[in-house]
Amino acid sequence: MKIISRIKLFIFFSTLAFCLLLQLLFVDNVWANQDVSPKLEKPLSPGFDLMLVGGGLKTCSSLSPHSCVDSITFSPNAKLSIQYHFSLDWLERALDHFSLQTLSLNQTNNLRKASRKAAKSSVNLNQLKDAVYQVDKHLLDELTDQQYYALLDLLEQEQHSIDGSPLQEQVRIDATTKPYGPAIYRLFTLQALLKKQQKNPDATRPLIGIVTASARDPFESISFYISAFEQAGADVIWLPLDAALQAGIHHDQCEKLPLLRQQLQGNTDKARLYPEHTQLQQRLCESPENLYQQLEHIDGLFLNGGDQSLTLTAWLTPDKKPSKALAVIKNRLANKQIVIGGTSAGTAVMTAANMITGGTSDGAIQHGVLSAKPPSERCEIHQCDGDIPATAVTYRAKGGLGLFPFGIMDTHFSERDRQIRLLMLTASTDSEMGFGVDENTALLVNIADKHLSVIGEHGVWVIEQTQARKDDNGKSIFKGVSHYLTSGSQADIDNKQRLANIEFANRVVSVNMAANYPAYQQWIVQACREGRLSSKLIDDVELILLPSSTTGCKPVLNNQQSYQGIKLLLQQQDD
Repeated sequence: MKIISRIKLFIFFSTLAFCLLLQLLFVDNVWANQDVSPKLEKPLSPGFDLMLVGGGLKTCSSLSPHSCVDSITFSPNAKLSIQYHFSLDWLERALDHFSLQTLSLNQTNNLRKASRKAAKSSVNLNQLKDAVYQVDKHLLDELTDQQYYALLDLLEQEQHSIDGSPLQEQVRIDATTKPYGPAIYRLFTLQALLKKQQKNPDATRPLIGIVTASARDPFESISFYISAFEQAGADVIWLPLDAALQAGIHHDQCEKLPLLRQQLQGNTDKARLYPEHTQLQQRLCESPENLYQQLEHIDGLFLNGGDQSLTLTAWLTPDKKPSKALAVIKNRLANKQIVIGGTSAGTAVMTAANMITGGTSDGAIQHGVLSAKPPSERCEIHQCDGDIPATAVTYRAKGGLGLFPFGIMDTHFSERDRQIRLLMLTASTDSEMGFGVDENTALLVNIADKHLSVIGEHGVWVIEQTQARKDDNGKSIFKGVSHYLTSGSQADIDNKQRLANIEFANRVVSVNMAANYPAYQQWIVQACREGRLSSKLIDDVELILLPSSTTGCKPVLNNQQSYQGIKLLLQQQDD
């Protein structure tokens, strides 16, 4: 009788569970505000250690109604938008703050003019920007990041219900139009429960800790993640880890947390908007052992999206060394006592070396890949003066948290055409592999078994065997071998750091290719049909796609999207 490995058994059951979750999501709101975690008689296989989500995790909430079914309604206590005071009194309060003392007289006078001309004293962000634009179209663009965000934070409006309680973002995962995001939350919760049942077989709800430090304002999304995971069947706590807390603990300067939050995290005046959460951060700063005890007791840890450089500083000391908090979770991960997940920046930060921090595929071709601090994200919209172009690909050579040991992680992948940037970064840094996770999709990783599986709406792109060199004329050439695993697919990583034992899901996608497929995917299909494809990119750069075999192309030619063994050659065309 054939012996089936523990990991194969787990993948079977987890895939089955994922499919059941998808099916149940369409039943009339049976999951809303209920304990949905099944009580298991005994622990199952350790399963996966990491859940790496590619961002774009579609979830119905009062701030994201476009992800909700048409019939959804929220309670009167729901926050429906972020509002700003723009009366002259509130503006003067903001201008009196030390962070805005560097504004010029012309800038402050123009802000006052915009306030007087504004149609309402309470406005949303677009209305605020429009009001300022009518007076001085360049004013906001000319502000530094510190000035711009301080202005917004100082003007942000507290919102309360009739009974005086603060309005919060409300989440309804049962009413999300697409089932993938809610199912991902539930599968993460289930895996956290399995971790808990290793020491407590009768447990029915895991304890999940969330860290929201990827965001400049880590307080804004607390209610979102707590609500999402509670509805998925977990008990949830917010861990106020961020760069400010680390600095406060390290330097014994907890009384300076408001200033540290502004200097290191980039937010201002948050005690006014989130008094309970800022007080919690203050208490844990003064008694950090309580924080470490919480990290020892959680069964799952989830990191939000935003800026991976900010995420990283939440886990490092001010002198860029691993903090005690990071040591705790690394030890627990190594002993399979915890499952760790992240989305977007929370996934990218898992990288062990050469963590990507910004840039586009076009930027990689035009400016190369640079081991440097990335420019402000505002520069991608408004041109900024600086040594680093806004679209250049930047990375941190020392990597991120080091939880994912197999290569570079990238996110929002197919949606933002990031294949070229990951190829060039992986090759330029001599990294073994690169992994690009699509939105609303997760890569599940069993570290010890070096086993990968994919769940969600789309897939995961893998690049391996990369090379970067110059030809005889000094022109750069980049090579690699790529694969694409769709939801339900799985593979192992062999000792040569290559994918092996690839098993594709039998998942036929019925779409109008010209209308719905990203350009890169269309190139793959064409290359598989014709045996080769050459596509001209910007700046006379040519991308050549060469299928290694007909077998590797078979799934994509059968409308299953997956493929393996597509060789890439990126080079400057001859003059």
